[in-house]
Amino acid sequence: MKKCIVFILCLMLLMSDCFAQKTSENAEVQNGQENSTWQQIFPDPLLQNYITEALDSNSDLRIAQLALEQSEAMMKSVKLTYLPSFSFAPSASVSKAQSTPTTFTYELPITMNWELNFGGKQHHQKEMAKLQLQKDAEQLKYAQIQIIAELANAYYTLIMLDKQYAVTLEGIEIQKENLRVLRALQEVGQQSEAAVNQAEASYQGVVASLAMLEAQILKAETAICLIINRRPEHISRTSFEEAKGIIMNVERPIPLETLSSRPDVLAAEYELRSSFSNVKIARSEFYPTFTISGSAGWTNNIGEIINPAQLLLNAIGTLVQPLFAMGRLKANLKVAKLQREQAQIAFEKALLTAGSEVRNALADCQACRAREEARTLQVEAAQKAYENSIEHNRYANTTYLEVLVAQSAWLDAQLLQTADWLEMQQSFINLYKAICPK
Repeated sequence: MKKCIVFILCLMLLMSDCFAQKTSENAEVQNGQENSTWQQIFPDPLLQNYITEALDSNSDLRIAQLALEQSEAMMKSVKLTYLPSFSFAPSASVSKAQSTPTTFTYELPITMNWELNFGGKQHHQKEMAKLQLQKDAEQLKYAQIQIIAELANAYYTLIMLDKQYAVTLEGIEIQKENLRVLRALQEVGQQSEAAVNQAEASYQGVVASLAMLEAQILKAETAICLIINRRPEHISRTSFEEAKGIIMNVERPIPLETLSSRPDVLAAEYELRSSFSNVKIARSEFYPTFTISGSAGWTNNIGEIINPAQLLLNAIGTLVQPLFAMGRLKANLKVAKLQREQAQIAFEKALLTAGSEVRNALADCQACRAREEARTLQVEAAQKAYENSIEHNRYANTTYLEVLVAQSAWLDAQLLQTADWLEMQQSFINLYKAICPK
């Protein structure tokens, strides 16, 4: 455990450039986005409806919920290990020998068995079951966060594909008209066959991309249906222009304490603590076990039959000290210690992974923010270039290829702008997964 503490301290020093160090800053952030709900982070009303549906019906979440309920059942069972067990085992027999009357005997005993381990086995089992329950609860929370992020990613991808589909349709109509004009100019000798062929190739390329977008839209809808446990069908969504993006403040510092509250990190921590309890359970097997057994009941097999039948009582106590178990106890202890080391490594990896995800998500968010303004200027400049090329072609002695090149550049810039928008939403989604708010 000391190694874990040293490791955490080293991690805090190495990652100090990513997180707030001042107490006042940390207090401010504690009231910030890591305490926000997913409804506040994902404001789109249709997306919120899909998330609510997914949290209720997603297959993976239902499996995780059943695993949690199993742990709760085991926890209730382990709490009763301190108490004795009782059982009712009635028996009866009929016997008859030659020249003797038929004899009927019966017993109605209630037996009791009470086992006490001097190594505290029952206490450690209870502690281990409690930690397992807490681990499963955190794993359920983490699964919910992953499902929300996966659904949001598919939803915003669908909105982006719709916009690209609309832009591509517009581009097809423009290029179709350009091709018509070029063919008309070719007939009067004002354009060459090479220009017409190039326009035809550009037009067919855009048409081919439209079919690819249709397939991607269908796949995105199918992915959402799978997450919300529906049959494949059309998915309603807002338009690109009216879509409400993810709300997350990437300017505020993120305290290191946020990592320790992530469900996956907490689950790894509970697993590590559970492994310590498992070692104690394996070590308790070396201690003696005191067992008290007893029974009480009625029988007619102890002499003269009277009514009611005679009461039968007996009790016995045994003390068992393991001496030689063919190496099983030592092997179990060694395996428990090795499992503890595995859990420690997994916990350290969970902390490193959490820190890396936060750092990468923040870098992606900042890069997308920095690129947003430049991409907007690129689209505006490409649109002006296309409009100017049309004017020059009308009144100046220029080829129509300049118009095609400008139009293609404008179309590409719009497609890149929509892809950038999706990448920004995805960076926020990754930050949401990295912070794991409530």
